[in-house]
Amino acid sequence: MTSLRTIARCAVAIATTAVIATAAAPASAAPTHYVEMSDGASIAINVKVPPHCTALSKCPTFFEMSGYESGSDEGQTPAGHLADQTGLPFPLQTGTRAAHAAHVDDRYVTVLASVRGTGCSSGEFDLFSWRSALDGKEVIDKWIAKQPWSNGKVVIFGHSYSGLTGLFVASTRPQSLHAVSASGLIGDLYRDIVYPGGVTNYGFPLLWTGAIRVAYDVGGGTLGGLYPLEDTSGKCAENQAERNRALLEDPLIHGLDDTDGNWYRSRSLVNYVERITVPVHITSAYQDEQTGPRGPTYVFDTLSDSISKRLVLVNGVHSTNTETHVFKDRIAWMDYWMLGKQSADLGMKTGTVDLATEFGAQSTPTETSRVILGYQGGGRSVGDIRSDGFPLGQTRFTDVYATDGRRLVWDQDAMEYGSATWINGSHRQSYAYQTGVNSGGEVSSPTGPDEVELSSFPFTEPTAIAGPITANLFVSTLDPDTELFVQLIDRAPDGTLLYLNRGMLRASHRQVDPAESQTTDDGRIYRPWRPHEQRELLTPGQVVDYLIDVFPVGHVFLPGHELVVKVHAPPAEDNDYAYVQKTLPGQNTLHFGPDTPTRLTLPIVPLDQVQGFEAPEGQCPYAQMRCLAGG
Repeated sequence: MTSLRTIARCAVAIATTAVIATAAAPASAAPTHYVEMSDGASIAINVKVPPHCTALSKCPTFFEMSGYESGSDEGQTPAGHLADQTGLPFPLQTGTRAAHAAHVDDRYVTVLASVRGTGCSSGEFDLFSWRSALDGKEVIDKWIAKQPWSNGKVVIFGHSYSGLTGLFVASTRPQSLHAVSASGLIGDLYRDIVYPGGVTNYGFPLLWTGAIRVAYDVGGGTLGGLYPLEDTSGKCAENQAERNRALLEDPLIHGLDDTDGNWYRSRSLVNYVERITVPVHITSAYQDEQTGPRGPTYVFDTLSDSISKRLVLVNGVHSTNTETHVFKDRIAWMDYWMLGKQSADLGMKTGTVDLATEFGAQSTPTETSRVILGYQGGGRSVGDIRSDGFPLGQTRFTDVYATDGRRLVWDQDAMEYGSATWINGSHRQSYAYQTGVNSGGEVSSPTGPDEVELSSFPFTEPTAIAGPITANLFVSTLDPDTELFVQLIDRAPDGTLLYLNRGMLRASHRQVDPAESQTTDDGRIYRPWRPHEQRELLTPGQVVDYLIDVFPVGHVFLPGHELVVKVHAPPAEDNDYAYVQKTLPGQNTLHFGPDTPTRLTLPIVPLDQVQGFEAPEGQCPYAQMRCLAGG
């Protein structure tokens, strides 16, 4: 997936230009192969074999599958070829092949496949379907494993679309699969991205489904097999003529259902990944504007305890998952399980590490996790926390309570009765990701009648939080339904605001199933599971305790900084989430006190557990986190 909104506007132009250019393009050797599936569909794959990988010197295989250009183009997309020929700055120039070449081409045979019904593959496209996952299994076991250059060992790699597809494929248990590395995941389509907390998000999900994915398919996969006339056999054109779409299963139709159902469940990774029987590495960025930060940790928790698994969490956006420095951990994981590599540079300040110590012995299922705090790229970070899972083993879940005066206090006995009222319905807190992380502040005054701001006293020493967060808000409303939005912020002494993460809930979707929720060892729910199958309206004026799942955070509050919590309506634009309010504007009241303990539960990690801690320079040191300078 991508964050380029220009794709939607450029897709038609790119497609038209590419079709015209095919008439003059020279023919070249076809890079695309076709593997027939058990049901007769034909899956397009692109294969690159290093010269040393032969029948006498067999190699492992790096496999990636998506609905972009993967199985149809050698190195570049059609836009890339056109850019070379015309000198014009077309978007989407780099294909999947070129993106991974420097990381794997010297050690692995790379096989890139197009999901059925996309690119040069035939068949019926059905997003994240089990049939498409079985196609990956058949390519691995019935084609890759039988090639003369194959040593019978395959690793699945993927980011975003290909990461989701890859874990679906891994869930089918291919016999030749030995490891997985995936990032940018959505665990539960309903809860993680389209209706988080029951709140409608028609931002990136709608943009990707209706424009970006289509542009990549047409501009990358479809034309990638035809231009520049690489498939002289005509098989690509033949397959494209035979493909179709399952219109009644289209996401644009089912995405309008604002309660959970079989369509969402059948396409959600968390309902399949427990079947995976090989080691899995998952990377996630807390501020991921596309697939969101909730899903990867959810997938990690759902994976079987009988396999080795690793979770890497980092501050950043969608592309941070594949940033060169973060990539080191992913590549080392692949090389450890596939090649038996014993040491590597994981991008830590400690330098080269022993992989058996870091990942666990290959003979023993091991659960490991790593949090990279305060990340900017190029190796710059506040520090690392290494642990044994999620939540981190070092976590001390600690409550901070709201009290009269709109303050946050750590001592429950210091709570005093009080309340704060806001008008629910304003969207002035909107922030456009496309405008840059240092812009997009509130469109009027920093505070107002449409939000409640709570703040702690300044921290006296560096304090690390790393993991899941929940908010208990005791709220009454004058309406039969309302929508709540909780924003966590670090406020520096000069007023600079560093936005950490947020959570949300539609009040009529407040039901929690404790048996399905994820809890800590002492019974705290750190990720509530809600049925989202029916709405339960409110009694106006009644005070209700709302448990809100706040997206995970990894951050260090420095001395003099304050924790700020803002409560308001979901903004219209929020880091490429676009919330569509389904409730009427109205008046809400937040209640504090011993009988109504509004609070935030934070995952505190002792600072002595942060390795290589170095306080960052400047109040806005992290280029990929929203930060509004004060002063």
